[in-house]
Amino acid sequence: MHDVPDIQAIRALYARGVSKREIARLLSMSRKTVDKYTAEDYVVPEEPRMRTGQGRAAPKLDRWKATLEEWMAQDAKAPRKQRRTARKLYQDLVQEYGDQVDVSEVTVRRFVRHHRDAHREAFVPLAFAPGAMAEADFGHAMVVLAGERQTLPFYASVLMYSGRRFAKVYPHEKMEAVLDGTAESFSVFGGVPHRVMYDNPTTIVTNILGGGRRLQTPAFKALQAHYGFEAVFCNPGRGNEKGGVENSVKWAQRNLFSPVPEADSLAELNEELLRRCLACEQRPRRPGEPLIADLWEEERGHLGALPRHPFPACRARFVRVNKLLLISWEGAHYSVPMQFAGKSLLLRVFWDRVELSEQGRAVAVHERVPSGRCSMQLAHYLPVLERKPRAVTHAAVISQGPPAIARYRDEFLAARPEDYRELVDILRLADEVGLERMITALATASRHRAYDLESVQAVLHMDEPGQTPEELAAAQLSRWPETVVEAPHAEDYAWLTEATAAVGDEDE
Repeated sequence: MHDVPDIQAIRALYARGVSKREIARLLSMSRKTVDKYTAEDYVVPEEPRMRTGQGRAAPKLDRWKATLEEWMAQDAKAPRKQRRTARKLYQDLVQEYGDQVDVSEVTVRRFVRHHRDAHREAFVPLAFAPGAMAEADFGHAMVVLAGERQTLPFYASVLMYSGRRFAKVYPHEKMEAVLDGTAESFSVFGGVPHRVMYDNPTTIVTNILGGGRRLQTPAFKALQAHYGFEAVFCNPGRGNEKGGVENSVKWAQRNLFSPVPEADSLAELNEELLRRCLACEQRPRRPGEPLIADLWEEERGHLGALPRHPFPACRARFVRVNKLLLISWEGAHYSVPMQFAGKSLLLRVFWDRVELSEQGRAVAVHERVPSGRCSMQLAHYLPVLERKPRAVTHAAVISQGPPAIARYRDEFLAARPEDYRELVDILRLADEVGLERMITALATASRHRAYDLESVQAVLHMDEPGQTPEELAAAQLSRWPETVVEAPHAEDYAWLTEATAAVGDEDE
């Protein structure tokens, strides 16, 4: 088919009386083409036709269609990035059947394109009522934490009506992070949506049953009961069913983590992410719509009320303390006081810490450490060291603890090799003044080579641990009231001269 300008030129020449033969010669066209466009019943099309090539015959491809369709059906079950391209399908066909393949790569590519177009999935736009739905998911993003560039997981959630968002970075994607992220998102949203849609993370879904049902973990069911929302799940591998205009994870990666955020701690990083989330509310979710902040004000009245007390986002287990005063959890070890050796304690594991208690009474709190690490507190082992003072030489709680304490221990024993008990007495001062002040005091004592109990006690009595002796003297003197001492006068002591003369007369 010729373009409209060519057709216009043919019809214009014909209207001027130019013969069809002459038109064909002038425009270098066949006589049949001129006849077609000069016919009285011909109508010039308003739009150009799309050249699809679908009607092109390829009889040699018929014997290979079943194989190619089977391979594409298998690929459809694989992740998108692991599906074979049309070129790879042709290469696999040649590799498996060799010289029997009598079709070209172009023919295979054309067939694959038409097949995929014919089986392309269509979707229905979704609209949500205020407070009806939120979606949540985990993603990964690069951050700079304490000067180190690393990739960490983050929890992302969004209210589907207003578009208010929440994101928080965690060191892992375990159950405690899911529980904490869900509870924190409700606090930021100002209420509880009626339903929250998730993928099928193994942290909260232990088994996928028929009919869309899921077998959920007890902790996650307790979270739903506490806040009164219903968890719904996508079909496996069908995250698009959430219905979000833009995937919440991808949105967060492009808007919250670009540029790459930098912070000294996770707490500081999450504060910055929350600030960025709130800043994004001063723009419409879609062009022509109200601001996200205004939509959220409307939606907030439709959200469920928050409970008076937040949900304890943790896993709880009973654990037994071994004779090393340690309990184990996921390959990590945590210490407890000596009196709990051999007892069972309640362990509550949060995303950032572990808490141990007995009958509701707190026993120990540790920052959570990764598998293979051990978190020990000096106070838990001081009573044991009192009974076994020689153990202070190689006590792991000291060697793996604050460097200032380990350094003072080594220097003390080098100066006084057999005085284990006095070293333990020095360490026991930590019960009175606290570990942080003890660390500072021992660093000062080490700097001044003060390897005895009295010297360490003197350092602890300084106004500010870490002062030099000169600074200490000035600080102590400043506490006393100023005393004015008058200069002596010689006449005040004249009686001594008279007394001395009288004694001399008597001797004569």
